[in-house]
Amino acid sequence: MKGNTLPAPFDIEFKNGIKHPDLFLWDAWSYVEEENIHLYCLAVPKIKDDGSKLDPFERNNFPFHIRHFSTNCEGKIWKDEGCFLAPHDWPENQKYYTVWSGSIEPLPDGNKLTAFTTLEKSSASHMFIQNIGLALSRNGLEIDSYEDMTLSSPLRDGEQIKALGYYLDVPENLGSNEGEEGGPIMAWRDPFIFIDDNASINLFWAGKITPTKSALVRASLIKEKDSFRINKLYPPITVPDSNEFTQLELPKVYYNKKADLFYLIISTCNRLYEGQSDKEVDKSVRIYSSSSINGPWKPLGNKILASENLFGLTVLKTDFENDRLLCIAPYTDAAEKNLRLTFSRPFYIYLDPLKVVFIE
Repeated sequence: MKGNTLPAPFDIEFKNGIKHPDLFLWDAWSYVEEENIHLYCLAVPKIKDDGSKLDPFERNNFPFHIRHFSTNCEGKIWKDEGCFLAPHDWPENQKYYTVWSGSIEPLPDGNKLTAFTTLEKSSASHMFIQNIGLALSRNGLEIDSYEDMTLSSPLRDGEQIKALGYYLDVPENLGSNEGEEGGPIMAWRDPFIFIDDNASINLFWAGKITPTKSALVRASLIKEKDSFRINKLYPPITVPDSNEFTQLELPKVYYNKKADLFYLIISTCNRLYEGQSDKEVDKSVRIYSSSSINGPWKPLGNKILASENLFGLTVLKTDFENDRLLCIAPYTDAAEKNLRLTFSRPFYIYLDPLKVVFIE
């Protein structure tokens, strides 16, 4: 692929997961509309501009895009809908060079609110300055408005963020490739949209309270005319077993009206420092419940999906009548070569007791 050219939608359906011939895929989010499930994920071409193969471990050196897939049979067969969002589509006044994970959710007016992480760099050694962005899509196929592209910026809003108890490195070291004070890279990323029964919009994303201790961020949004802004940024939220991991990623929140319970799903990693061997790093998924969106959050069971090398799942459908969630997840870099950075077949997470069952 040359320049800004990305692979066109692949015209063959994917069965029993998604193994894309042209793209590495990871991190997942989705929404349901009528009988269709729409899946979004991060993607990067397997072939560089010079025609050589891309090593998955060097993918952070290249711009990502958000890929869109759809299914009308609960994930048994997937259709490639093409690129949903790519940095080269952004307005010329935006300084962001790549996109990281986010979420998408239909609004009462039919538009789709999409949240995502944008990255800027202050130098070649400070490439991971993360921001929270918003945009609108009428049809879920492409972005129509970027009016709210920078909802929260650690550079712009750093003092407010730190005053609430979040950790940010000193401004001149924000986004360092070497991490923060000996720990992993900064965290202000992966926004998840949660709209409650009153149509109130909350965003949850990943942050930190120390260089090596993660926290969940929550913000409520308010709409003014045709754009959104943060109405309130809440203090950091921690979970009881937060001492077991250093990075909290891809948070997702769901509400079980029948049981009047909220569920929090996070992907976690115990990386101690940048450059640490992946063989030493545990990547897992953890689930919590609470009677309130404000917590406290109680672990639902032990961590899951580590042995399957699955990380960054999405809930395709909730099925609280049967105490289960229909899910799909990408395989990590640690999976066997033919599975690495592809998507698994769908599986159920049963909530009581907590267990994973793959669909044959």
